[in-house]
Formats: sequence, structure tokens, C-alpha cells
Amino acid sequence: MKPSRVPGLLSVMFTDLRQHWMLVLLCMAIVISALGVIYISHSHRLLTMERDQLLSQRDDLDIEYRHLQIEQNTLTEHNRVERIAEQQLDMVRPEGKQEVLVPWQ
Repeated sequence: MKPSRVPGLLSVMFTDLRQHWMLVLLCMAIVISALGVIYISHSHRLLTMERDQLLSQRDDLDIEYRHLQIEQNTLTEHNRVERIAEQQLDMVRPEGKQEVLVPWQ
């Protein structure tokens, strides 16, 4: 009986890869496509989170702007200005006799 030579594992693997090169190429394309989908999904989630944070900041700034407008309107009310002029500056409204009209050119 003559001992038969069994081919090595690596040579069998390379032979199979050469015979089924299209299948190997297809599997590599699937793996690369899956990694691309994962990367794009992660990037989209990050951008969505950043957009939500920016919208929240915009809303906070809008609320602050409205409060500042209300405060400005309150501070410039005519009654308040008159009251401060009378209390702090001791100013009084002139009577009709005290008013002097300055002629315009």
C-alpha cells in the first residue's frame, strides 16, 4: 500500500478561493456596505443630536429676547418715567402760565 499524499489545508483554501472568487468578492462587498451603513447611521444620529441642541438654544434665546422686550417696555412706560422724575429729581409739570413757546425760525 502506497501512502497517499493529502493536500495541505492552506492549499485547499487557496484553491477554493480561486474557484469561488465571485462569492468572496460579494461577501467583501456586503461587509463593506454594512460598515458604511453603520458609519452613516452614527453620523446621522450625531447630527440630529446637535440639531436638537441648537434648536433648544434658539428657543432659550427667543424666550430671553421676549423677556427683555417686556422689561424694556416696562422701563419706558410714561407713568414710570414721570414718577421717577417727580420722586428722584423733584421735577414738576409746569402750569400753563409757566410754559414758554420758543418761536421756530
